[in-house]
Amino acid sequence: MADTKVIYYDDELNDDFAETSIKQCEVTKDFPFAPQSILWRILEWIAYYLIAVPLVYIFCFCFCGFRIKNRSAIRRLKKKHKGGFFIYANHTHFTDAFVGPIVSFPYKAHVIANPDAVSIKGLRTFEQMIGCIPLPTTLSGMPNFTKALKTRLDQGRSIMIYPEAHIWPYCNFVRNFKSTSFKYPCKWDRPVLAVAVTYQRRKGLFGFIKKPKRTLYISEPFYPDKELGPREASEKLCSGVHEFLDETCKKYSTYAYVKYVKREKE
Repeated sequence: MADTKVIYYDDELNDDFAETSIKQCEVTKDFPFAPQSILWRILEWIAYYLIAVPLVYIFCFCFCGFRIKNRSAIRRLKKKHKGGFFIYANHTHFTDAFVGPIVSFPYKAHVIANPDAVSIKGLRTFEQMIGCIPLPTTLSGMPNFTKALKTRLDQGRSIMIYPEAHIWPYCNFVRNFKSTSFKYPCKWDRPVLAVAVTYQRRKGLFGFIKKPKRTLYISEPFYPDKELGPREASEKLCSGVHEFLDETCKKYSTYAYVKYVKREKE
């Protein structure tokens, strides 16, 4: 524990420790959230399946120590449900962007991301091709953003959402989060999978590496309650996903590489 980094926080809903210095671009109603041209589809397939996915698998499993539990939940879900689905996970690392592709493979995953993800000059197109859908920075962009999500779901793809919103590197517990993002699966009656990212100390041959390995636990599907109103259904779905993430992390996230301590109010 002597080498454990300690980070003090005030607000688990709004504090962000990603430490990026990217100048954020505007994402308005004119942003191409879901390009559909034939050329785009061809290049998108090449970028995702021939470039991004192989590199992600090598990096995550060989260098980051990723392991996945209950991957068969995806296969069972797709046998019952032919359309797209949502995945919710705790947000603990910049490599969280890779969780969707490795969990939902062979089905393409799209990640709802902060506008920073498409703000790096020269990389926006590639970022979109490998699955990034940025949140709009203006209210006028919301209709086209929502339409893009529906388009990708209708194509049988998954939508990856991090309801905690902000990255807390190596955080081994689940923070509170709002039910706002759960309105989408309720709106379109889509199933939801929760993925708990847990941390363990490396042992054996790789025991000298201080950074922990990660084990991803996939839940069985959650379904919106159609007997409830939109708000109540969203809150119920949110509660179920939070409970799974929280209980799974408490049970299996056994190593605190970074310790988060709430700052006492004066």
